[in-house]
Amino acid sequence: MTVLKRRFFVYVFTLISLISCEISDITPENYWPKPGDRLDRVENFWGAPDDRDSYYDGDLFVITYYYYDEGVYIDFIDNVVDLVGTLE
Repeated sequence: MTVLKRRFFVYVFTLISLISCEISDITPENYWPKPGDRLDRVENFWGAPDDRDSYYDGDLFVITYYYYDEGVYIDFIDNVVDLVGTLE
């Protein structure tokens, strides 16, 4: 009976481990930032911005990244994407 219990626990542990692994099909080619994404995630997929700016809007510290090849700017508040806009 002990061998069956051990096999059962090993099976359950393996199953839980496989289920808990997150598989992502997001690549730098198909990634598009959205509100709520963290600054490090954007940099991970798109790299450093072509240009950046920062300013205070009241009590909020806003960082703006400019990606000219993608034609967008991204406003971050507290290192989280707040707005993704197009450059025109």
